[in-house]
Amino acid sequence: MNQSKKLYRYAVMATCAAFMSASLLSCSDGDDDPDISGNITDTPSAWNVFTEGLPTNIGGATLESNEKGQVTRIQDGTKDITFEYGRFTPSRAGNFTVVMKNRDKMYPSEDNDIYMQINKQEFVEYAYMVYLDAVEEPEEWWFEYNGNGQLKRVKQNDSDKEFNITYKNGDITKVVQVDEDGDRYAYTINYTNDKFSTPVANKGCVMLYDDCFQIDMDEMEIAYYAGLLGKATVNLPMGYVDVEDEMEETFYWEFNSMNLPVKFSYGSYGAENFTWTW
Repeated sequence: MNQSKKLYRYAVMATCAAFMSASLLSCSDGDDDPDISGNITDTPSAWNVFTEGLPTNIGGATLESNEKGQVTRIQDGTKDITFEYGRFTPSRAGNFTVVMKNRDKMYPSEDNDIYMQINKQEFVEYAYMVYLDAVEEPEEWWFEYNGNGQLKRVKQNDSDKEFNITYKNGDITKVVQVDEDGDRYAYTINYTNDKFSTPVANKGCVMLYDDCFQIDMDEMEIAYYAGLLGKATVNLPMGYVDVEDEMEETFYWEFNSMNLPVKFSYGSYGAENFTWTW
């Protein structure tokens, strides 16, 4: 999969996140612009997550930030994602402090705005997405985090999937997905493999929720790189085991001279990959 498609997959396709105890909100009419007031807030800041500094390019897309460490734009040739911080009130959907606007030249019918409520840890606890063409129904996500600020539970109303995430010593060890019809999928995460015999510190604080941990958040996953979806694992994942199918996947990483990851790959001949520039 090429990098442009990869970005689209992270930003306009799918991944979801954990429970908060917010109730489902009523849907927007789709024809009302949000009311915006107030100045950019002091929080959240991506520096809260990326302790070694922000990457300048992710998956072939340029990342821009402001003087407060807030990511303001992620852009490649066709996809343009912007983040705004302040106070926003989409029709009948409550008050929000961040909005992520997804625009795509190739798929304009998928253009959408995602409004986010931020918790005291400075991460998203609830997200509400409206499509600009008002054809699709709004979508919602709920997120929960542990005491270390790491994502531990995700739920999305559109796919009716819920993910529960187990940690040990700061690393994800198990992910369980439960669907509305009761289907259950479980994955255990490895931190060593044939190439990396000891755990490798996650110095760049990168997270690939879908590829590495099988946590599918759809359009929300890209928000991690704005520092909005919790903190990273202590070490880099080196593979996972699909408990139900007894299938194992191995990951491979490449690093720069500062031990920051520059490429992740898996699958036959590294067909699936993702890159970073620092």
